Amino acid sequence: LHDALLQNIPLVYCMDRAGVVGKDGPTHHGVLDIAFMRSFPGMIVTAPKDGDELKNLLATGIHSNKNFSIRYPKASCINYNENTKAEILEIGKWESLVKGKNTAILAVGSMVGMIMESITEISNEIGYTPSVVNARFIKPIDDIMLHDLCEKHDSIFTIEEGILNGGFGSAISDFLHDFKLINKLYRLGIPDRFVHHGTREELLSDLGLTSKHIISMLKENRLIYA
Repeated sequence: LHDALLQNIPLVYCMDRAGVVGKDGPTHHGVLDIAFMRSFPGMIVTAPKDGDELKNLLATGIHSNKNFSIRYPKASCINYNENTKAEILEIGKWESLVKGKNTAILAVGSMVGMIMESITEISNEIGYTPSVVNARFIKPIDDIMLHDLCEKHDSIFTIEEGILNGGFGSAISDFLHDFKLINKLYRLGIPDRFVHHGTREELLSDLGLTSKHIISMLKENRLIYA
């Protein structure tokens, strides 16, 4: 804030161990950064879905000449090809991964891979295929795509490996409120408590950041269409 933002000095902030970090426990879980990074004026906040997109966001951050934050988890990256050239992304532009109906799932960072691995199971269980979006830019959000999603879907579903209070889902809630939109919003993320020790898989299950919990939520909230 003092050394970069106020003086308009561009920096790229790379935050590893974003999300839950297994047995490192509550002192090391990286779940608060989305909320506080969103609060900084002029800060761009991002999360890649895989190793290739991390490379693209690094290049985009350096090229942007802005304050640019990138969060990524304590895990082995997926889909990384060291021989491909980095792509400069349009700041604030999301990526549409699945064009479905009724419900749009906006996934952040590590949650994108989980959703895509489970999309067939989710679709079979709920009886339709939801749209899936890689919300790689947490701030600024993709206003144009979000308006389009709200027009074409009754419900918006956000999932993030970060604190719900002030997180990505809160940004979507603000958007719906500001534009007086009536879409139903459902948010999944880290609750307002410290997360205990456990393996990453155990913790994600306890926190409901799994395909089974998503299916259950969609069913319980009657987001099933004929």
